[in-house]
Amino acid sequence: MSRIRKLAAMGGVGVLMALAGAASAQEAPNLVGTWKGMATVVHIGSNPYRVAESNGPNLPPNAVEMTYVFTKQDGNRFVGTSTNGKFTETVIGAISLDNRTGVALDDDGQYTFTLRDLNTIDLCYAHSFPTSKVVGCWQIKRAAN
Repeated sequence: MSRIRKLAAMGGVGVLMALAGAASAQEAPNLVGTWKGMATVVHIGSNPYRVAESNGPNLPPNAVEMTYVFTKQDGNRFVGTSTNGKFTETVIGAISLDNRTGVALDDDGQYTFTLRDLNTIDLCYAHSFPTSKVVGCWQIKRAAN
């Protein structure tokens, strides 16, 4: 390999290493604040947010307004609460290393989420117990301060 090609190859490797370092050094998006959205779910059995209308799967026509308040974040990990105004749960979560997806837990279930932008999160929730099952996906938006 000629000297020029070797230098070009080494320069290319250097650029790739610099780009990889910059990508891995990106900070997780800041989720601290208040987020709101209208939750629609399918459920079996009653749960803190809904009373079962039938013994089988229930597809309630009305959405429930949910508010998430994330009070603390350290790197990609965050904590806060979720509430419908009557019932409040603790939420703990983590943003994936891609800084776009993540997972969170509340008192009885699990969320997966995708950050659409700095003010929009698409999330899905699930819990499964012998007497109650819930699944649903909805979007939450950062509330204006």
